[in-house]
Amino acid sequence: MKNKLSHLISWVFIPLLMPLYGLLIALFYPAEELVQNTIAMYALPLKIKWIVFGMFAVFSFAAPGLSFLGLFRFKIITTIDIENRTERLYPLLIMLIYGLMLYWLIGESDPKHLLPPYFLSLSLAGIVVTVTFMLLTQVLKISMHAGGAGILTGFLYAYFMQQHNPSYAWIGLSILVSGLVISARWYLRKHTALELFLGYTLAGIITFGVVYIGG
Repeated sequence: MKNKLSHLISWVFIPLLMPLYGLLIALFYPAEELVQNTIAMYALPLKIKWIVFGMFAVFSFAAPGLSFLGLFRFKIITTIDIENRTERLYPLLIMLIYGLMLYWLIGESDPKHLLPPYFLSLSLAGIVVTVTFMLLTQVLKISMHAGGAGILTGFLYAYFMQQHNPSYAWIGLSILVSGLVISARWYLRKHTALELFLGYTLAGIITFGVVYIGG
C-alpha cells in the first residue's frame, strides 16, 4: 500500500508539473502587489491568464514530456522517470532548450513589459535550475522530483513575500507537498538523502532568488 502511494505521489507531483501548480495558485489567489505600478497576477484578464498558463503548459510539461517518450521509444533512456544517472543529460538538455524557448517567447510576447514580471522570472529560474542540475548530474543522481518541489516552494515564497496579503497557507502546503515527495522518493529508494536534500535546497534557493529579484 505504501509503495503504491509513493508511486502515486511521484506521478502527481512530477517535476514538469510543479511550476504549473505554482502558477495556478499565483494566478487565482486574490493577492495585491506591494509595488503599486505592477499589475497583480490575480488582476489579469482571464483570457491572458490562460494564454500565459498555456505557454508554460506546452513548454514546461507537454513538449518535454512527449520528448521524453520519444527518448524512451528509441531506447536512449531505459525508464520514463530516468532512473539511470548517466542517461539524464539528454532529458535535462531537452528541458533547457524548451526553457529557453519559453523565456524567449514570453519576452517577445510582452515587449513593453506590461505583464507581471513573475512569468519571465519563473521561466528564468527553471533555466538556471536545469543548468545547475546538468552540472551536478555528472557526479551524483540529484533528485529532479525534489528539485521540482523546491521550485514550487521557492516560487510561492518569493511571490507571496511581495504581496500585501501573503498566503502562508499556500506556502505551508507547498512545504508539506515537498515533504511528501521527498519521503516518497526516499521510500522507493530512488535517491540518497544527500541527493534529495541538494535537489530541494538548490532548486528552492535558486528559484526564490531569481523570482524575488526579478519580481
